[in-house]
This record gives sequence, C-alpha cells and structure tokens, in this order.
Amino acid sequence: MKRKYILLTLTIVIMGIISVACGKNVDNKSTEISEVQSGKSDATEESEENTIEIESQNELSDSQEEQSEEQNTVIELSNTYTTQFSIVKGITYPNFIFDYPNNWTVTKEEVTQTGETVILSNSTGATITFSHIGGIAEGQLGSGSSIAMKRVEISKVGDSQFIPGYVQATDYSDLGGFMVAKLKVTGQLDMQTDTDFQNVDGAVSYAIVPESWTGIRDDVHSAFTGEFAFWYSDYISFIAESPNGQFTSDEEKEIIEILSSFRTEN
Repeated sequence: MKRKYILLTLTIVIMGIISVACGKNVDNKSTEISEVQSGKSDATEESEENTIEIESQNELSDSQEEQSEEQNTVIELSNTYTTQFSIVKGITYPNFIFDYPNNWTVTKEEVTQTGETVILSNSTGATITFSHIGGIAEGQLGSGSSIAMKRVEISKVGDSQFIPGYVQATDYSDLGGFMVAKLKVTGQLDMQTDTDFQNVDGAVSYAIVPESWTGIRDDVHSAFTGEFAFWYSDYISFIAESPNGQFTSDEEKEIIEILSSFRTEN
C-alpha cells in the first residue's frame, strides 16, 4: 500500500514537470512567432516608407523637369514684317521691322496719306498694333475723353532693339534707350463726379516706349495707341492689347519677344 502511494506521488510529480515543460515550449514558440511577425511588420513599414520616399522624389523630379522645360522653351520668331509707309508714299522715312511666330497673323495692313496701321492677331483675339500717326504737329495728338481718365503704371518687362536715330536731318537719339513696358491700369476717375481716382485692378497692355517713361501717368484720356505713342517726326506706337485686358503666361512671353524685336531697317 505504501509503495502504491509512493508511485502515485511520483506519477503526479512527473506529470507536473512535463506540463510545465510543455508550457514553456508553447511560450517560447509564441514569443518566436511574435518576434517573427514583429520583424515582418517592421520590414513592411520600412518598405512602405521607402516607397513613399521614392514616389516623392519622382514627383519632385517631374516637377523640376516641367519647370526646366518651361524655362527653356524657345519662342521662334520665324516671320518678319516691314512697314510700308515710306515705300508706298515714296518719301524718306524709316521703315520699321518686327518679327513674330507662326501662331500670330497679320490681320490688317493700311497705308493712308498721312500714316499706317498694321495689326497682328492671335487665335484668342489678342492684338499687337503698329500705328504711324502723321499729319499732326508734335503735342497736338488730341485730348481724348473729357469725362473719364485713367491712372496707368508703366514698368519695364523687357529690352528693346529699337535705337532712335535720324529722321531726315533731325536726330532723335535724345529719346534715350527704349524698353518693352507693361501698362497696368490702377485707377479710374469720372471727372464729372469723382474728386480722386478710384483704385482698380485694371487692364494690362504692353508697349514699346522710352525707358524715361517708367513711372505712373494719371492723365490718360484716350486710346493707348495714341497715349503711348512717341514723337519720331510723326507719332509712332507699338501696343499689345487683349479683349479682356489680360493675357496668358504664354501670350505674355510671345508679346514681349515680338515687341522686343521692333527696330528700324538698317
């Protein structure tokens, strides 16, 4: 009886030892599985981070390439126009020249007894107008509207190839250097009701004018083709305008290039 009791006790002890050992093995296996899963999770997160970083770098690279392409875009001025006033009239007067790309077209050519008009247009209705206004003495171009007046800011946006010189026996080099100017309407005044200009975010135009004109004019009464004409034995202007007073960035680049090419025939 005593032996049976001892054997039973040994059996219980041995089973307890085996149970504890199995429990440890299970815990170890769970720990190993957890570590493996954790390793996989870390690797997945790292892979995702690397993927995001690569995508960001690719997007930045694409953006830089697009900006570089825009900056390196060359506007090809493949056409040249020469004004006809002196040729048609058979008189001594400078021929003016300008270049333009294929997406602009000469839509008007007119030579009169006293002057000339040439209009260059694109598909959106933007125009560049060359005006030769003759038959009028210097300072007598006209006062324009007696009701409305504009304030215009004149700023340089490009260089000009035009170099003033002699017209017949008169030297106009004292006009100084010329520029491609942005003309921005910043104020309007109704002379019947207003005592001062009303600030506005107005129309934008471009023109060839002397650099000395940089600044603000608050006495603009009439069309820009006359207001921003310079005296060169007759009045001459080269003005870019649009139907809504605004231009796309591509149009601005083209207009600046076209206006910059304005010059006299050698």
